[in-house]
Amino acid sequence: MKILNYKVFTPEDKNNKQQIPLFILHGLLGSMDNWRSQAKLLSKDRPVFTLDLRNHGDSPHIKGMSYREMYEDVIKVAKKENIKYFHLLGHSMGGKVAMQLALANPNMIESLIVVDIAPKPYPLWHQKLFQAVMTVPIDSITSRNEIDDHLKGAIEDRAERSFMLKNIKRNSDYKSNHSSRHKTEHDTDTALYSWKPNLKEISKGYLKIAGFTTSLAQYPKKTLFIKGENSPYIQESDSNLILSLFPNANVTIIKDSGHLPHIQQKEEFYKVVSLFLAEL
Repeated sequence: MKILNYKVFTPEDKNNKQQIPLFILHGLLGSMDNWRSQAKLLSKDRPVFTLDLRNHGDSPHIKGMSYREMYEDVIKVAKKENIKYFHLLGHSMGGKVAMQLALANPNMIESLIVVDIAPKPYPLWHQKLFQAVMTVPIDSITSRNEIDDHLKGAIEDRAERSFMLKNIKRNSDYKSNHSSRHKTEHDTDTALYSWKPNLKEISKGYLKIAGFTTSLAQYPKKTLFIKGENSPYIQESDSNLILSLFPNANVTIIKDSGHLPHIQQKEEFYKVVSLFLAEL
């Protein structure tokens, strides 16, 4: 049984170690590392689990990118840790995973936090991004700056490009003599950089990722939707849809932020989430 890569942030306070844990799921082409700062803050009050979803970060490269497959991966982690129920936070694609998991297994999820995504299909906004990422000449790249330059056409925002660059890893088996004067054009040394995510499988499943389907199920427990003020992902017109599936939901807007409020307004985001969890 393949298990997702994950990390546990444990509270120092002995009593808080016994609190119901929080699981955090990242967005499309993200990783659990995007949530390290928030996890450290939130773990003051409870154990926090950050996960790399399938085909992302250091998790296994597996066929399939349906939301059911992704939330079943999360359940496997909970079962491995003997956790029967937990709070669940998901951002963007991870928010859709979180919503589907809560709708399918409401007794397992103590509360739900959905960051800057609604329970609906979206236009294929990421096609340009996928094209840019998959055409990076990764085998010949010699610096992260080169990758950044290549992505500028598709990702204008510097913070979002920095977010994408976290998907690059430096290969440990890259030969130190790669740039030696004795190197010839026939040399086949390992490339200096490579992508962590399984881009081929993720792009193949992009239509499913952009979509969202539900049954008539509802998740009745307390739910918090967090919208970045300048982000187009959650609209006022989504309110009825949200309440039809999550009748105990509220929407909070974080000012001066876009699709990454947990990074762009780190302190305010932490306050909003910690207050929500403290009031349960």
